[in-house]
Amino acid sequence: LKQNTAVVFLGDFCDRGPRTKDTLDWLVELKRQYPRIYFIAGNHDFGMASFLGLIPARPSSFESALTLDATRDPTYQSGFWTHDVPGGMHYQGRRWGFSPADIYDTANTFKSYGIEGPAEGPELREELLAAVPVAHKELLAGMHWVVELECTRFDGHDPLKIVCVHAGLSADKDAAAQLEALRLRDWRMPVLHERGQVARIEAFSGRTTVLRNHPALVEGNVVLVSGHHGTCIIDRSDQRAIVDEHGGLGPIQAIIFPEWDVISS
Repeated sequence: LKQNTAVVFLGDFCDRGPRTKDTLDWLVELKRQYPRIYFIAGNHDFGMASFLGLIPARPSSFESALTLDATRDPTYQSGFWTHDVPGGMHYQGRRWGFSPADIYDTANTFKSYGIEGPAEGPELREELLAAVPVAHKELLAGMHWVVELECTRFDGHDPLKIVCVHAGLSADKDAAAQLEALRLRDWRMPVLHERGQVARIEAFSGRTTVLRNHPALVEGNVVLVSGHHGTCIIDRSDQRAIVDEHGGLGPIQAIIFPEWDVISS
């Protein structure tokens, strides 16, 4: 890579096939070689990080009474890992740790670390905690929730501004507030919650509500780039790029700026 080249990976590094451990090993080595590589957390990565206790209970100085355990709706009685842990666990971690394969295919991730999962009992979480290397925990804990870049154009125009988020931004909420909450990586902030559900972070898990670019970004001529959606949408009039044709289950896609060129492996 050229010295001034930035590369952004758009998330969901775990659960996609049988080699999560190898994938994270590769990402750790890439970051060591190329400091201008950025890893954005996807909903799968957030789930794994939560299950491993890597999501802080108070990520910023934002005042909130919301606790990690309070992110679980008390009406939910099954389909998640139920055991108590010191400090609590975000509901997406519980859902990741023990859920049907069509939601989070965590059995592949457990197996990649030599463990037969998912975690029906408390002992399997302890096994996973012992098996995941420190470098992987640091990678998961340190992933960005948003990456903001400026890309030099070759035509002499002002730099192209780019915002990268795993799923997107809600057009119904203030863009600046969403971006600030994502910079802080504070899961407690209401502006991040999908339709008021404290268990769901819209920038990770949203679907139809985050497909379009935010009007404020369009007005500011800012490109919004995401993965997550299992499709490829390139809309230059909306300044929107979704680059995820195969949903992590086939050839990998990338988009090159400022050309807007889409390439596949």
